[in-house]
Amino acid sequence: MRALRDHIRPFVLIQICVVAAVVAYYRVPDFATFAGSMARAKDQGGLVFSFVSTMFAGMVLPELFKLASNDPRRYSIRDLAYNGLVFGLNGMIVDLFYRFQGYVFGHETTFQIVAIKVAFDQLFASPFLFNPFFVLMFLYREAKFRGSKFRELLRSTPYSQRLMPVLLVSWAYWIPALCGVYALPANLQFVLFLFVEAAWSLILLHITKSMQEVEA
Repeated sequence: MRALRDHIRPFVLIQICVVAAVVAYYRVPDFATFAGSMARAKDQGGLVFSFVSTMFAGMVLPELFKLASNDPRRYSIRDLAYNGLVFGLNGMIVDLFYRFQGYVFGHETTFQIVAIKVAFDQLFASPFLFNPFFVLMFLYREAKFRGSKFRELLRSTPYSQRLMPVLLVSWAYWIPALCGVYALPANLQFVLFLFVEAAWSLILLHITKSMQEVEA
C-alpha cells in the first residue's frame, strides 16, 4: 500500500494506458496492426527480443511515466542499469515459461485454460522461480556484488522473511492482472504485458528498497 501511495500518479497513468490499449485494439485498426507486428517481432527475435523489451518495460518505461506524471522519485544511472539487467533476464525466463505453458496447456483463451495457466503461474512459478529470482538478485546488489557479504545477509535474515512480503504483494497484483492478460487475443497479450510489467516494477523496486532501508 505504501508503494502504491508513493507512486500513485505513474501507476494510475500506466493503468489508463492498459485500458486505452484494449479499447484501441478493438476500435483502431492501426493499433491492432501495431500489436500484431510486436507479437511477430517477439516470435522472430526470440529470447534476445524478450530480454530487450522486458528490460525496457522494467527500466525505461516506468521512468517515462514518472516524467509524464511529475513524479520526483528517480534512480541513479547505476541502479537503472542493474534494474534493467534484472528485468531483462526475468523477461527471458518468463518467455521460456510461457512457451512451456503453451506447449502443455495450449494457447486457447477459454475460461478453463486461463484459470489453469494463472493457477500454475502463481502457485508454482511465482513462489519458486520468479520472486526468488528478484529477491536474490536485489539482495546481491545490496551486498555490493560481494559473495561473502551476500552469504552474510542470507544468514542474518531468514530467506522466507525476505520472500514472503514480495510474494504476497505479487499474488495480489499478478493474479487479477494475469486473468486479464491470458484472456486477451494473443497479439494483444505481449503489448499489455509490457505495461503491466512497468507498473509491477514500480511496486517491486519500492518494496525491495524499503526492505533494505529497514535492515540497514
